[in-house]
Amino acid sequence: MCKKGLLVLIALLLAAVPASAQPGIANLRVDTTPVKDVRELVRQSTLIVVGTTDATYRSYPTSRRVAAGRLVNFVQMVKIERFLKGSGSRTVKLLSTGVQPLPPPPDPINLIYPGPLGEGRYVLFLRALPGTDVKSAVGIWQGVYPLIQGRTIALRGAGFAELHNLTVAELERKLRAAGR
Repeated sequence: MCKKGLLVLIALLLAAVPASAQPGIANLRVDTTPVKDVRELVRQSTLIVVGTTDATYRSYPTSRRVAAGRLVNFVQMVKIERFLKGSGSRTVKLLSTGVQPLPPPPDPINLIYPGPLGEGRYVLFLRALPGTDVKSAVGIWQGVYPLIQGRTIALRGAGFAELHNLTVAELERKLRAAGR
């Protein structure tokens, strides 16, 4: 009888291994490769969403460093209001990487390692990180469009101008035209 109980315990432990096999957040790497155009942005996105973030996030220091400091992975929750491409849960874990200590705003390292998003409403072009339940923005800032007074803002030097100053309905039409 004792052997049978031990076998059941071993079977339960082995069944739990795949769930814990997901890589640790600190070991994940966000793809920082820029995309060439809106069509490629849409193609590489597994999800395009309208969602909101708040100021809360969790930080996971990595073992990697750059001249400005240590790289830190951040995970924050995005509450999905609407799916423009794809479908899924109404909350998404968004992974980003930043530098600590935080560099001054004009430092170009912020374009590659921006850290977590500020509180607000966004259109996000997201890709899944294989083997995890987290997503990251495609092309870093190329995949992030704040919504201010119901219109998109293409971030200077990073966002696509043709996605600037659009309502969500206008953006949907653009995405369809881009081959969504």
